[in-house]
Amino acid sequence: MFQIRLMQVADLGKVVRLQDHCYADEFYESPQVVSQRLMLYPQSCWVAEYQDKIWGYLFTYPSKLSQINPLGAEFGQYEQANCLYLHDMAVSPDARGQGVASALLQSALAYAGTLGLAHLALVAVQNSASFWQQQHFISHTALGEQARAALATYGSQALYLVRPV
Repeated sequence: MFQIRLMQVADLGKVVRLQDHCYADEFYESPQVVSQRLMLYPQSCWVAEYQDKIWGYLFTYPSKLSQINPLGAEFGQYEQANCLYLHDMAVSPDARGQGVASALLQSALAYAGTLGLAHLALVAVQNSASFWQQQHFISHTALGEQARAALATYGSQALYLVRPV
């Protein structure tokens, strides 16, 4: 059985390899960007580990509803955060169907609850919206011009989704 734990610096090589395996080239984020994400919010980045292998990961950060950072941009820092933004989740094809994504999501929900945040938010890419909708996320289209421009950096099919904690 896999274990969910906080991501460590030593995991970054495996995380970057998994990202490269799971995402199309247009969603590539450099190892430096990935490392920066962990350094900024180490308390809200998790991995699913099984027999010394990273089966999945999740990067999150406290944000504000309807605020979207462009792809590859530094995570925002918000003093009045009201949601936990799920920036990037990937699950190894070897681990699909094992409950890894749901377990990572549960870690995010629990963390958001400890912070008193009311919502989770994310940008769904690569035809993942149906998975997120099964997890009780719904489309949130009340976005300002800046958020719409940031959403566009994820491609024309990207959707901004939210759910209550």
